[in-house]
Amino acid sequence: MTLLSAITVAFWGEGGPGDVWVEAARSCGINLFPARSERELIDLVETCSTECVVGFSANCVDDKVLRLIGNIRAIDHRCPIILLSHTISTEAALAVLRAGASDLLEGDASAQAVVASIKALSYRFGEKHPKDPPALTGNHRLVGTCTAMSNVRSQIARIAASDANVMVTGESGTGKELVAELIHQNSQRRNAPFVAVNCAAIPEALLESELFGYDRGAFTGAATAREGKLQHADSGTLFLDEIGDMSLVSQAKILRAIESRVIQRLGSNVDTPVRFRIVAATNQNLEALVQERRFRQDLYFRLNVIRLELPPLRDRSEDIPEMADEIVRELSQRHGQPLRRLESDVIRRLQRHTWPGNVRESRNVLESILVYSDSRSIGLADVPPHVRKTLVSRSPRPDERSRILSILDSANWNRNKAAAMLGCSRMTLYRKMVKYSVNSSQI
Repeated sequence: MTLLSAITVAFWGEGGPGDVWVEAARSCGINLFPARSERELIDLVETCSTECVVGFSANCVDDKVLRLIGNIRAIDHRCPIILLSHTISTEAALAVLRAGASDLLEGDASAQAVVASIKALSYRFGEKHPKDPPALTGNHRLVGTCTAMSNVRSQIARIAASDANVMVTGESGTGKELVAELIHQNSQRRNAPFVAVNCAAIPEALLESELFGYDRGAFTGAATAREGKLQHADSGTLFLDEIGDMSLVSQAKILRAIESRVIQRLGSNVDTPVRFRIVAATNQNLEALVQERRFRQDLYFRLNVIRLELPPLRDRSEDIPEMADEIVRELSQRHGQPLRRLESDVIRRLQRHTWPGNVRESRNVLESILVYSDSRSIGLADVPPHVRKTLVSRSPRPDERSRILSILDSANWNRNKAAAMLGCSRMTLYRKMVKYSVNSSQI
């Protein structure tokens, strides 16, 4: 089932999509509707239930381009607009994003990059009148009621209904594996295996045998044949955690298995067909790794079909009281202790903490508090000294705007470098710059 049913491609200025681009789009089930004029584009948006608009412009800050983006937004505020231009600066990016563009790409971006952006944005915004997402099985495992977490739940439900590969991004400890499990649990593959592979934890020398398995006698010590992770995940979901830490050699091998859908065990010449969905996760900036040639571009496009970004705990402090209560309840049951309660002074300290380790760190801190304290009502005086020192001495985090300005300044306003330091994509950085009115004139 394709994610898209119609795409309007507008030709602005000179140039436009070549034959390779058109073929790549159509091979993904995308219907192209070229617009030869501004009026024709507006008519297509109004009458054809367009899921996406793609524009080509020599100068992305041309008044005509900005006005056209605004006109499209006035007709359909949800329709994604992707603009390709050969002249992109910080000021230009801010201008087109303020006007309402959804993504901005270099004019020489590959066909795969444009198609990947179209798929990701159209999946996110595609329905003109979105229905409520289906009920999410295991919803209780994802604690938090803030807007960001409500959006994450909605996206999980919609992603689970498709069979496309997914890239889950976010800082360490934000719950990427839990999200991958929920996607699997709510998909049509729920009755097949969910197989998790930590790409950073398996030594390079063992990765191939772990992924592909081996036949008896394939190497010294291989007394019996063993099924690999890829074969075990057949018909189910393969979760590749910390995919950014996989070596280039291993990336090439996993790419071949994804493209051919067959594997060979070590020591065997027999092709074994496999069919699995991939959910990959990383806390690194893969776009930056691709530019640095540390991550294969073709593998990136294979995995980054649908993107789901998880918010850090410091950006949803309003969820901390509920999350802390849930963790305390679970840990009390596990340790066979009576249910305890955290007093307001402890909750306030928890909310002020920056949580570099996110949910994983908060769980460890709360478990330490419960083990050390015998009180039914836990106040700041009951918190272990080493934990109390951390919570008390940690000042409230700087506001996000100041943090972005500081990192941009330290990166000499190199947006790619700043995005890598922030752990987000370049377009996410641009959107935050628009949100907080950050521009290079503030150097």
